[in-house]
Amino acid sequence: MSNVAAITSPGPGLLRILGLAFGIAVVVGETVGVGIMRTSGQTAGRLGDPALIYLVWVGVGIFVLMVANTLAELATAIPKAGGPYVYVRRAFGDYLGFVSGWGDYAIYVLADGYLAIAGSEFLAEIWPALTGRESAIATTQIVLFAAFNSLGLRASSAAQQLLSLLKVLMLAALVFGAFAYSGAPPHPTHAIAAAARGAGFVAIVVSIQTVLEVYGGFNSACYFSEETTNPDRTLPRALLYGVLTIIAIYLAVNAALLHVLSPAELAASKLAAADALAKVYGPPARVAVAVLALVATLSVLNVCMLLAPRILFGMGRDGLFVSSGTYVTRAGVPLVGMWLSAAGAMVVANVGGFDTLYTAAAFLNACDYLLCGAALFVLRWREPDLRRPYRAFGYPWVPALALIVAAVLLVVFVVGNSRPSLLAIAVVAVTYPLFRFLKRLRSRAG
Repeated sequence: MSNVAAITSPGPGLLRILGLAFGIAVVVGETVGVGIMRTSGQTAGRLGDPALIYLVWVGVGIFVLMVANTLAELATAIPKAGGPYVYVRRAFGDYLGFVSGWGDYAIYVLADGYLAIAGSEFLAEIWPALTGRESAIATTQIVLFAAFNSLGLRASSAAQQLLSLLKVLMLAALVFGAFAYSGAPPHPTHAIAAAARGAGFVAIVVSIQTVLEVYGGFNSACYFSEETTNPDRTLPRALLYGVLTIIAIYLAVNAALLHVLSPAELAASKLAAADALAKVYGPPARVAVAVLALVATLSVLNVCMLLAPRILFGMGRDGLFVSSGTYVTRAGVPLVGMWLSAAGAMVVANVGGFDTLYTAAAFLNACDYLLCGAALFVLRWREPDLRRPYRAFGYPWVPALALIVAAVLLVVFVVGNSRPSLLAIAVVAVTYPLFRFLKRLRSRAG
């Protein structure tokens, strides 16, 4: 087991009780959810050509696998709670660490908000009488999950493993059900050719940005480094095996949808899987898929509610957030961070739209991947003797390629999908005055 510095916090401290099952469950559970259920149809409609659809999903998956390879080295070399913030601060100092932590925290608060929105939409699909009350339902979901996760880490871990397993089994049933359909092919050759000609630069950029956020969450295991037993072995396996599982799930779901519906039909669907199975099995299938979508969304929401407080914990311990953010209950819950994050998510759920929030979060994720990639090279150069239980595969070429791709993606996102990207840049821009304010408070306290 890795040696980790003692935690100084007002509470008893984080509990080291999480194993590989939780690691994989949290990676798959936080990644596979509302994205694949809600955006796969829109993405297929934008791209048009099934070959291009698969290319985007596989290409982004390979990029994510390369980033996971980088994070596996960083997480085992510096096994501390807080995720990418920890590695960026170690490499570049307080300010860029603060930028990474603040941006990462914003991602999860935004995610809590748009996941609650999506969950309320799926619930209204199951129970039409709730239509028009989505904001109230979203707020209620956030409060309930914050309350449940305040009970303790053991309860949160058990719930996440159960939700992730249930979600994967339900997705497998969806894929099997779609491939049981033996009707006419949904997309004849001439339609494919026409769709391929229509997929322009903006459509491809928006699709890549959307799919990147659908893969968002693959790095979840890193945030629990201090709470993971035997992190030297557990973290790399959770990250790499988790990403490979996610790629396989996403390709299977897309193949199932394209087996039943054409890209044009998928484009018109807000919940593509529901329309696909309704075509095969009739209207009752829509309710079954809505239940699957709700379970998938709640699984992701549960993880996001766990991740955000751990970012505040890491920042608070380093003096970059209020000290109360480091308070941990005897049950292993960063309680103040939990409820601060819930409050922010409730605001987001009541003022933001799903699509803008979703793609803005993708831009912030790409920023994190860029900073983590750069941190790997800086720490290899500056701290060559740092203990590294896992060394990134293909160094320096594979991590360098991931770094370059992340930089290119940021430029392309600004050019091809400006509005959500500028919103994300605004979130990052706020960090400087906020950082200076916190530094002044820290100086006065000193």
